[in-house]
Amino acid sequence: MKHHLIDRYYYLDSFIHKLDPRAKLIGILILVFSIVLLKNVFASMLALIVSLTLLLISRLPLRFAFEQLKYGLIFLLALFVIMMIFGHKPLEMLLRAMSALILLFVAFATSRFDVSIKALDRIGFPNKLTQILMFSYRYIFVFAEEYEKLSIALRMKSFERKTNIFTFDTIAKIIASLFIRSYERAENVYRAMVLKGYKGNPGMLSDFRLTLRDFLFIAISLYLAISFHVISWMQ
Repeated sequence: MKHHLIDRYYYLDSFIHKLDPRAKLIGILILVFSIVLLKNVFASMLALIVSLTLLLISRLPLRFAFEQLKYGLIFLLALFVIMMIFGHKPLEMLLRAMSALILLFVAFATSRFDVSIKALDRIGFPNKLTQILMFSYRYIFVFAEEYEKLSIALRMKSFERKTNIFTFDTIAKIIASLFIRSYERAENVYRAMVLKGYKGNPGMLSDFRLTLRDFLFIAISLYLAISFHVISWMQ
């Protein structure tokens, strides 16, 4: 089964890829928190331009980026339309949300996911939160694999989806079986991790090392974050 991993292109050689994961997350989180607090359309548009520029600098394939972001963008556009219908002016919200989504995508798509989780742990994110993120990401694919196995079994039995009781009953049984199988696999993984000495901290063979480039990225991010609000205040 083919998985669309967010970190599929972690090995590229762009400026963003070369950053220490901690510096990258700190810089991008500074930008995200600054952007979500903006109250001006012009400043929000500038923030979106900066986000798209970082995406281009990362050299991630644009088609891959769109595949990863499309569901989030569809949700934001649907929310935009709904708010327009009810008389609100959601353009600022849409621009801010798109910018934040793109920035977070760049942060996690340019490093291995386990490395990003370790970096979050190192910069002070709650340990339970980093564990939840790590296991949630892992079990997305566990669910997907189990669902694929069940789907193949049904196709071999010539099952066809129709709007009748038999179809609904079959789907309900698939969902129940999916949760049972996933729970069993989760238990097996947990036992294996305990036997290997897992104590709640994400482990990694390599360590991090900050360079001048990393401090420069954080400084530029901080400068941009402040500039957005200065521009917003001047409008």
